[in-house]
This record gives sequence, C-alpha cells and structure tokens, in this order.
Amino acid sequence: MKYLIYILFIQQASAQAIDQLGVKKGITMNGSINTSTTKYKAFGMNQRRDPLAWYMNGNINIHLFGYAMPFSFSYSNQGTQYSQPFNQYRFAPSYKWAKLYLGTTSMQFSNYTLAGHVFNGAGVELTPGKWRIAAMYGTLEKSLNRKGYGTKLGYENNGNSYSIALFTAKDGIPQHATAHDDSAHDATAANATTKNQTAAFAIKQHITKRIFADAEYSISLLNNLYYDAIQAGLGYTANTYSIQLRYERVAPDYTTLGAYTVVNDMRNITIAPTLQFWKGKITLSGNAGLQVNNLNHQKMSDTRRWVANINTAITPNDHWTMSANYSNFNTFTRVRPLADPYFTNPLDTLDYYQLNTTYNGMLMYRINNSAITLNTSFQHASDKSDANDNLSSFFTSNLSYTYLLKKQDMSLTTAFNYYYNTSAGFNTEFFGPNLNISKQFFNKTCKVALVTTYNRTKVASTQTDLFNTGLTLGYTPKGKKHNISSSLLYLQKDAVREYTGTMNYSYSF
Repeated sequence: MKYLIYILFIQQASAQAIDQLGVKKGITMNGSINTSTTKYKAFGMNQRRDPLAWYMNGNINIHLFGYAMPFSFSYSNQGTQYSQPFNQYRFAPSYKWAKLYLGTTSMQFSNYTLAGHVFNGAGVELTPGKWRIAAMYGTLEKSLNRKGYGTKLGYENNGNSYSIALFTAKDGIPQHATAHDDSAHDATAANATTKNQTAAFAIKQHITKRIFADAEYSISLLNNLYYDAIQAGLGYTANTYSIQLRYERVAPDYTTLGAYTVVNDMRNITIAPTLQFWKGKITLSGNAGLQVNNLNHQKMSDTRRWVANINTAITPNDHWTMSANYSNFNTFTRVRPLADPYFTNPLDTLDYYQLNTTYNGMLMYRINNSAITLNTSFQHASDKSDANDNLSSFFTSNLSYTYLLKKQDMSLTTAFNYYYNTSAGFNTEFFGPNLNISKQFFNKTCKVALVTTYNRTKVASTQTDLFNTGLTLGYTPKGKKHNISSSLLYLQKDAVREYTGTMNYSYSF
C-alpha cells in the first residue's frame, strides 16, 4: 500500500475542477498494455538490427476522486525503463472563475514579460465578469536559485481589452553553495546584480464596427540596462475582404528572464490582405513584409529579408477542389569587418543574397466512391555572393487514385511518385508506383492490408532499384478491448534482401 501511495503523489496531474471532485467519483483506473515481438533476417549485407526483439509497454491512469495521475512503463530485451511523466507534480484546481496553480507549472502574461517559462511555485487566475487577474511566485531556475514573481490586471468588454503585466526575476545564491563555503560569498557577489524587471501595456480597441487596432509596449530593465519592444496592428474587415497592417520592433539585446528565448534586434513591417468572392467558393490571401536587423548599427553585418506569400483555394462544386501557394523569401546580407575608426575601405564589404521560391499546387476530383488527386511542388533556391553563385531546384509530384467499395468493406489506392533535384552540379531522380489494398472481414473485426512499392533512384550515373511489399493482418473483436495484429515485410534493394515479421498484442482496460 505504501508503494501505491508513493506512486500517486509523484505523478503529475492535469487541471481538475474543484466542483467536479467528489466521493461519488471514487477511485477508478484505466490504461493499456502492449506487447510486440519482431523477427529480422537479411541477406547480402550485415545485419543492421537484432535478429529477435521484443518489448512490453503500458500506461496506467489512476483517477482519485477526479484527480488524474498518469504512470507508464516499458520493458524489452534492449533494456528497462520506468517513466514518471515529469518527475514533478502539478495541481491546478478550478472553481467557476477561479483557478489555482500549484507545483511545477507555467503561465502566460505577454510575449515580452512572463511567456510560458516553467516555474515551481504557485499561481492564480481570476476571471470575475469582465476582469482578468493573474499572479504567480516561484522558482524559475533551480540551479541559479532564480526566483520570479509577477501579476497581470486586465479588462475585456465586447472584443476590446486593456491590460498591464508586471514581472520580476532575480538570481540568488546557488543551491550547491552554503554559508560555510567560500563559494557562497563569490556566488552572492556574482549574482547580486542579476535582476530583471519587466512591464507590458496592451490595448485592443474597435475604432468602428469594421476598423480595429491593437498595440503593446514592453520595457525590460536587466542589470540597470533598459530595453523596449513595441508591436501594433491596424485592420479593416468587410463582408468579402479584410486587410491588416502590422509593425513590430524589438530593441537589440532585449531580454526577459520570464521567457526561454526572445527574438530581438529586429524591425518587422507586414501587410496581410484576404479576399473572398463567388459566394465564398474562391479565397485569396496573402502576406508580404520586410524585416531588418542591426537597429543600432553595432554589428558587423546587416540583414534585410523580403517575404511574400500568396494562397488560393477554389471549390467550385462538390466534385472539384483546387489550391495553390506561392512564397518568396529574399534575404540580403552585408558583412562588414571591424573598421578602423579613421578609415573605411568599401572593398572590404561582402554582399550576400539568398532567394528561395516555392510553388505548391493540389487538384482533386471526386465522384461517387472514387477520387483522383494530383499534388505538385517546386522549390528554387539560390545563394549568391560576390564570389560564389549556387543554385538548386526541387520538383516533386504525386498522382493517386482511390476507390472505395463500401458494401464489400474494401478500398484500393494506387499512386505514382516523381522527384527531381538539381543541386551543386548533381542531378537526383526518383520515381515509382505503389499500391495499397485493404479489406475488412467478419463484421469489420478483421482487417487485411497489402502494400507494395517500387522505386528507382538515379544519382549521376548510379541507379538503384528498391522493391518492398508488406502484408498486415489485424483482429479486434466487437466490443472487446483486445487487439491482435501481425505483419510480414519484404524489402529488396539491388542484391540486398530483408525480411521482417512482427506480432503485436494490446489490451485496454
């Protein structure tokens, strides 16, 4: 019994509502156990995997009066693993508009204050009426003894919102140092100034019925250094179209200890229109923008990126579906060496261009129980500098046909794949068909599937043929929690042959 109690309290539980907890729920348990055995044999090459492998794994979820505690394990001839999902606990009870966080958890205030950083402590979220209140306190980094605390206050009404978020984090004496160690004094001196204070002010407002705007201004004080960030947007929405302008600027070296990473030293301006016509059967959307860095001109290189993206979706009737996508990423980088303050040689600079263009298309035709689908993709990339010019292109396509025999519980899919790549003076070509047939028997309790694929790959003057086929059999009794399946796979690549057989059994409770 003591081991059961130990397991119950070391597991992490998901959020539960206090008003749902009660004796009536009692103690319940569910989960599954899976076993598998694989036999492998190869000819014409060294064995690349064990000839015989087996394993058992399972997961158990215990519900104690509505409180969930997951547990999982695995065992095989490769080793044993016991899993405590996070080796921590998390308890997040809620009641109506109040929610409490205890243990190892995370909260989100804003992108530039507290942004999903995991902490071990306590937090609360309150949403009475139109008010939004949040607060937290805990340890963010145990090794640094980094403590953090913060609060957020907001108000929402009819799509409009106003909020302010405050967050502070500070490092203390590392836990490995004690008051009797000389390292304790050194750690205190080293970490005394590692303190971060951040604040964010956000507003979202509908100016008119169709015009809306939002803005957020954030500031960060890290070790007496001041940084700021701003993001704002202005949009217009009509019956058949909409457009939005966005501006974002993050100062160089902007940092918050409440986030793992922050993309800083950048300015981004984008425009995103959307258009619908023909009673919504055609949709056009796009996104274009410019992003630059090195805002304070202190770095050795400048980067400027142009981004354009266009999407089209057409559904004229129940039979046809079409979509297309075009994207273009154009990057310009100027690299400058550290210059003499009294002399600058323009010949020392290096201009570097990158261009990446992608086209994607899909065409589908459906009628009765069949469908024909064509997918294509083309990507062109180029890297050009003052000294080099590298080009590469990729083309892929897939044509498939699917036919369903509903009365016979049978499906048939056949397809042909083609791929062509040109890069660094080498050409790679790949093509081949595949076939997939599945059939269900005995009132859909038994399923048989056959998959066959043939591929030919050409790289320069080298050609490789690959053929593989597999047969799978599965049985799941109606209303039962058992499942039995087996498969036999055969692969041949030139003179190499491989056989793989697998048996699986699973039980759910």
